[in-house]
Amino acid sequence: MTPRSYKKQQPFITLFGAFALFSFTLSGCSKDDGPEPEEELLPPIELACDYFSESRVLTNDPQRPVDYLISCWANVQGSLKIEPGVVVTFEEHAGLYVNLDDGVFEIKGTAAEPVILTGTSKQQGHWRGIFLTEAHNENNLIEHTVIEYAGSQALTSTSPVYEGSLALRGVSGTPPQALTLNHVTIKDGGSVGLDFHGIRKNATVSTANLTITGNAGVPVMVSAEMAHVFDHTSTYTGNASDFLNITTANYEIEDQEVIWQKLDVPYLVDGRVHVKKNGHLTIEPGVEIQFLSTGYLQVAPLLPPYAATLKIQGTDDEKVLLKGHEDANWGGIYLGHTQRDNVIDYAIIEHAAGNYPVGNLQNSGAVYMHGDPMLRITNSTFQNMPNYAVYAYSGASSIKPDLPNFIFVSNVVTATKGSLGWGDGRTTHYPN
Repeated sequence: MTPRSYKKQQPFITLFGAFALFSFTLSGCSKDDGPEPEEELLPPIELACDYFSESRVLTNDPQRPVDYLISCWANVQGSLKIEPGVVVTFEEHAGLYVNLDDGVFEIKGTAAEPVILTGTSKQQGHWRGIFLTEAHNENNLIEHTVIEYAGSQALTSTSPVYEGSLALRGVSGTPPQALTLNHVTIKDGGSVGLDFHGIRKNATVSTANLTITGNAGVPVMVSAEMAHVFDHTSTYTGNASDFLNITTANYEIEDQEVIWQKLDVPYLVDGRVHVKKNGHLTIEPGVEIQFLSTGYLQVAPLLPPYAATLKIQGTDDEKVLLKGHEDANWGGIYLGHTQRDNVIDYAIIEHAAGNYPVGNLQNSGAVYMHGDPMLRITNSTFQNMPNYAVYAYSGASSIKPDLPNFIFVSNVVTATKGSLGWGDGRTTHYPN
């Protein structure tokens, strides 16, 4: 990072020092030669609270170590472009409330001249942050930008609450929200780094090459629908809680194919993730997912043709790990009726108690099957289980079900009640 408070002054000091040395060397030849006077550095331009009521362009002034100062929660209603090398400082609790509808929001630095958005005090959580509440233009972009010392307070005062240094509000209707993040650093914030928990699959959102570090919360909050927009090109470590947090908002994966990639932090699932009609979730090798006690995966398309799939695809070298957060019990994996090729291969599953609020199921299995789903489990380990590894619904019958669509090969099980149980999933379980 080279904020212009450093970047602008550093070249000047270097050049001035070199010139002074050159002048000193030649002093024996000319008594009148001496260093030129320093160039005057100007203070930042303070922008009024209504400055962004019309379209604006913020430009780089080489004579200003800090180009602009914002002292309020400014409402951005016109298009806003911030050019390479611009430094903007924010006073305590100041920030940008971006409400520009179809206008363009573009913060575009370069690798050599990033845009710096910082606080007047270099303290974690000094200014409020940036909240995009109405931002529908597909050209919206934040690129080669550093956002630091934000997150002083929540970005909304009523429910739903958005927080963090940068947040994008979720909208269920049209037009959808749009934002591209590329080569963005979000650091030293007073809460979460980036809040995407409200955005829906209709949003035009992409991220790459992010660095989110030094924040007082998790680096990212996001919905299950949109967790796939975060990938291995970014780094999320060095925060108070290093997880990509999948919240309970917008928990359904429907009419979309989603891949959860291996990141440099685990995923943390707060509640239910429901893969339903034409939803397909693939979890790639090396992924670690931790679940709160209320968390579980449900693959249940509900209606014919029962098209929904879960593919947990580890390898011998990079297994997929699913476990309880802080080793506490969590729900597990519920599969209902799905007639597609569901796979659990080279996975380690721990602490899954078989408790699923859907159906009021209690003490069943780490993997629960209802309606004879198609499922193949291979090369996987079930350990630290309080109940069964796999459980099949059989109603009141004590007879072991046939399970013609179930394959269970080359697995290791240390579950308390064994590899396979069946019953009503609530109060009656076999074998006892």
